[in-house]
Amino acid sequence: MANRVELSGQVLETGGLRHTPAGLPTVQMRLAHGSEQGEAGRMRQVVCEIEAIAFGDIAGKLSQCQIGSQISVTGFLDRKSPRSSLLTLHITDYELI
Repeated sequence: MANRVELSGQVLETGGLRHTPAGLPTVQMRLAHGSEQGEAGRMRQVVCEIEAIAFGDIAGKLSQCQIGSQISVTGFLDRKSPRSSLLTLHITDYELI
């Protein structure tokens, strides 16, 4: 089944680099996105904010991103926690733009 997200936007917040109980580096971020997307034959303004998280080597690199940086990310969506229905974008790849 497909679960792939590509999104570009601005870094609004970034938490410091932390480590999971297993010692895996992790960083949480909040991204802002704005664009025009085609829907039903018309253009639609899209503005949103999304919580994101990264693990491993990518987390170490993303933890150094400055607030306001423009970034393009690829990843997948999952629940924020096992007991939550809120979604979080798990970043598996990124590029500063």
